Amino acid sequence: MPFVQANGINTYYEITGHGEPLVLLHNDAMSLRVWRHLLPHLAAEHQVIAYDRRGHGNSGIPPRDAPYSVKVLVKDLRALLDGLEIATIDLFGCSGGAITALGFALAYPGRARRLILAEPPILGFQRDHPIDTGGLKGETIARILEEDGVAAALDYWFRCVLPPPSATALLRSRHRSLLLSRPPWIIEGIVRSAEAFNPTTGLANVRQPTLLVQGQKSHQHFSSVMDVLAARLPNAHRLVLSGIQHTTLLKPSRALLSALQTFLRSEESSRGSADP
Repeated sequence: MPFVQANGINTYYEITGHGEPLVLLHNDAMSLRVWRHLLPHLAAEHQVIAYDRRGHGNSGIPPRDAPYSVKVLVKDLRALLDGLEIATIDLFGCSGGAITALGFALAYPGRARRLILAEPPILGFQRDHPIDTGGLKGETIARILEEDGVAAALDYWFRCVLPPPSATALLRSRHRSLLLSRPPWIIEGIVRSAEAFNPTTGLANVRQPTLLVQGQKSHQHFSSVMDVLAARLPNAHRLVLSGIQHTTLLKPSRALLSALQTFLRSEESSRGSADP
């Protein structure tokens, strides 16, 4: 299994296909396996790099007292790319992975050509915008983790931002063992890092072409975040997928595949950012 030591974390990755590099950043508490259905389509025209973010999948778990923040996750990605000797990339992030993708573009604009952001749960927007948080709070998830454990905390988290049937189904799905294997400090760190991340003032400087992917049936939390991004990112295009909600965003529908192909092939996108 291929690993790179990235920012102090033994980071598992997989590379498939040939072409311009496209990095996939999976959603929170999951692993790179969430891309398995989309991967063949993306790898047909790109060198696809999928990796397990710190504390997820086959990658190393940081100690309890190690900081878990968007800044740290961005540094992880930079170190991974440096280790693989890849200079510039396209980024496709889903949910929490989209937060890291946006954070990377803000920190290293010259290394990001295009952004595909699928419903990033940017809780930190609540400090400047009237977004719907679904009642999700880091302090509450920390208390539940301490008193009742990971399963109860995940149930609270998912019920805040997913339709009740989807929240229940996710905890009963084949992902159950993966979800429950996440250490409590990783679960808490995910939510607290999303609360701490508020990129409002920097969004106008994100000049990369950006595709915002949204499910038509997703919770209001995600659509309210996407409203902010669509209004403030200067080169963003919004795709709303009919009949899709947060847990089915990566379903390789005809609408999604067509939009991804058009976006990733466009001449405007290939020019990327002019900033260093």
